[in-house]
Amino acid sequence: MSLPTSWAALAVTAIFAWTLKTYLSQVRRKARLPPGPKPIPIIGNVLDMPRKHFGREFAELSKKHGDVIHLDLLGQSMIVLGSLQAASDLTEKKSTNNSDRPSSVMVDLCGFEWLTVLKKYGAEWRHHRRTFHHTPDDLSVHLKLSFGATVMRIAYGLDVADADDEYYKMVERVAEIGGEVAIPGRFLAEALPMLRILPSWSPGAEFKRFAIEANREMLYTVDYLFDAAKAAMDRGEAKDSMITRFFDNVASDDETEYAEQMMKEVAATTYVAGADTTNAAVAAFFLAMALHPEVQIKAQKELEAVVGTNRLPDFSDRASLPYTDALVKELLRWHVVLPIGVPHRVVADDEYRGKLIPGGATILVNVWALSRDPAVYPDPETFDPERFLQNGQLHVKGADPASFAFGFGRRVCPGRLLGEASLFILCASVLSVFSIGAPLDPDGKPVELKNTGPTNQMVA
Repeated sequence: MSLPTSWAALAVTAIFAWTLKTYLSQVRRKARLPPGPKPIPIIGNVLDMPRKHFGREFAELSKKHGDVIHLDLLGQSMIVLGSLQAASDLTEKKSTNNSDRPSSVMVDLCGFEWLTVLKKYGAEWRHHRRTFHHTPDDLSVHLKLSFGATVMRIAYGLDVADADDEYYKMVERVAEIGGEVAIPGRFLAEALPMLRILPSWSPGAEFKRFAIEANREMLYTVDYLFDAAKAAMDRGEAKDSMITRFFDNVASDDETEYAEQMMKEVAATTYVAGADTTNAAVAAFFLAMALHPEVQIKAQKELEAVVGTNRLPDFSDRASLPYTDALVKELLRWHVVLPIGVPHRVVADDEYRGKLIPGGATILVNVWALSRDPAVYPDPETFDPERFLQNGQLHVKGADPASFAFGFGRRVCPGRLLGEASLFILCASVLSVFSIGAPLDPDGKPVELKNTGPTNQMVA
């Protein structure tokens, strides 16, 4: 055998050995993954993804494969957690490794990567968290306003007169775009990231044209609201807000440019995340009261006994209103606003219960399934505030719904306390003044109402 032939044979042998080693390594690696439905070559488990109801359909997969399941989506690993124990273990106890956010083609193209809830784990995200806590202290004044107006005042100190208000219409449009971007499966580019290289004018690039317009609207709105708040300060007309607190606390001119950008992002996040989720929760409250008049009557009797009829309830009454407080907790459980939460990303390979959690995997917590666990919440489809009461006092047996309704670990919603407080005072105030019932049809008969469950959007 000649020398060149020997070298060629050696090279072929080396390539074969390397290929075999790589293949066997991948086989062993896949064998260590959590259980899940068998993937199809190339597309993996794409056909196993939920079509109509993410929470319910993921829960069915968990019944078959366990509370930690693995899905292969075109080569990308997804871990779906179906129990509070698994969610707590992976997103809280191992939060250092599992607090990142997965990359999203449409989030990047539309320019929503600045949102605190979607921001990559790191220095800028930590800056957001610190900045978020510079919120006005007197929440009771702000919470008397409704949804968007309340959050607009808290974030920017700007007043919203009605639904035709310029500020309100601008941010609602940005929130609407953000909600569309967050719908799983809405854009093919999320499953096939290579499509992002398509020019915007080409066939099949509708997502690119959508993203360009969305990015333009978003950048304009974020800058416009921030500048409006600054202008109010310059005129001496600014109201206490996150923006005014920011300028009271900024350390030096050297830090101003970077810190201002962080503040722009945090203030906009406060509105986009806060108003939308609060609105969804309150809509569920009205449905629950219309469907369960007996619950409404009990809460109203408690409010009348404690608060009376000459004033509205305030935060100082909360400790004396255990049934109303339990009603809010049951509302958080009965209608979870984020049925599959916000995805986490695994930074590096890890192990859980002897199974591999691969680096780069996306972690989804099936929050809907946690809220419907019959072992924790007997008869889970029933709206029953008394599951959180014992001897007439607030008593949480099992898991407090707030422990999963607002996220997990280091990515828990920074507005959790504000969200709970606003929901309590709003529900208590409404029940103090109104009785809620089904609307009437043209014949004067109550329309039959049904709880159809959450939608497939991120905010249900």
